[in-house]
Amino acid sequence: MQVYEVVVDGELTADVVDSLGPIPRRDDSGATVLSVSMDEPDALARVLALLETLGIGVTAVHQVGRAGPGHDAPP
Repeated sequence: MQVYEVVVDGELTADVVDSLGPIPRRDDSGATVLSVSMDEPDALARVLALLETLGIGVTAVHQVGRAGPGHDAPP
């Protein structure tokens, strides 16, 4: 399955992270990087739409590879 990293402006609060569901994330120099695996066809679109609804700016979206079975994101 394909994995995308979505880079958003700033560090997300706990309630925003909770609203996104079980998406791995990491803080990186004042930004937050979300790892979205495409286990569902519209997963990336849903995350981007939710971020837009919340007024959170997306800096970049990168395809970073494919996750193997049982893995949510590449190491």
